[in-house]
Amino acid sequence: MIVWYNMREITPSFFPDLERHVEGQVLRKTAPYPIHTYHELVRKVAQLSFLNKDFLLFYRGQDQDYQNKAGSSTFYPTIYRKDILTSQEIRARFELLEMATYKLTEAFDREKLDGRADIRRKPYIAWSILQHYGVCDTPLLDLTQSLRVAATFAQQDNPADSGVVYVFGLPYTTNRITYNSEQDLVIVRLLSICPPEALRPYFQEGYLCGTLDITDTYVNKSELDFKNRLIAKFSIPTAPSFWGASFSRIPKNLLFPDDDRIAEMCTRIREEIIHEIKSVFVS
Repeated sequence: MIVWYNMREITPSFFPDLERHVEGQVLRKTAPYPIHTYHELVRKVAQLSFLNKDFLLFYRGQDQDYQNKAGSSTFYPTIYRKDILTSQEIRARFELLEMATYKLTEAFDREKLDGRADIRRKPYIAWSILQHYGVCDTPLLDLTQSLRVAATFAQQDNPADSGVVYVFGLPYTTNRITYNSEQDLVIVRLLSICPPEALRPYFQEGYLCGTLDITDTYVNKSELDFKNRLIAKFSIPTAPSFWGASFSRIPKNLLFPDDDRIAEMCTRIREEIIHEIKSVFVS
């Protein structure tokens, strides 16, 4: 079955300095706007929030501005990441996702965890957990509503002098899973769908977002790229002085708590999948 994806591309409004920085070019092809302090970043995002009232702002921090061959920032969900992705490869990735989803539902049932019925009934919930804990590729993109979390991820384990914080404009959420047919988007609030044993989403204020009616067949891959929802991209220094006297980077042991029961479960599932794949190739 062919699904006609149509993630609507938005036209953001910029504050004057960002307008001059973009100079009439396509935002995703311009260099990130330089920011020097966390206080400045908060103020600039406040301006964007005021100017883009139709959207709820979400953030993503990366160690660098990853671009495609056309020189454009690109934000594909992990399952679609590759310049040339064959139909065979995409089917294999979805088969792996199906295997991981089954193993996750079985583990939730076995451990009698809260929300196990939802995990079985609603694939987006299972995919959100699999994506957030890095079990396998999924059709969802990790975002956060915490600017501090995004800035921390832009600096975390980053040997360069700067990282990048991205701002995306998405529909306003109405439920723990928001389905927006007009924008062809689904937004999952991890804090509302994960059991209390899952600590990582609470510290990271995590959200997952993807397109509706997902299958392994698409007409135009670019319509799955969240560059279509980009409002701004900022370059921030990785030096501790960025935070000033009143703020600080979130410690890594809080973003990735050691006593996260769901993280342990997902690690086991990932190892099982790797073992099964290796077994197939060996045989």
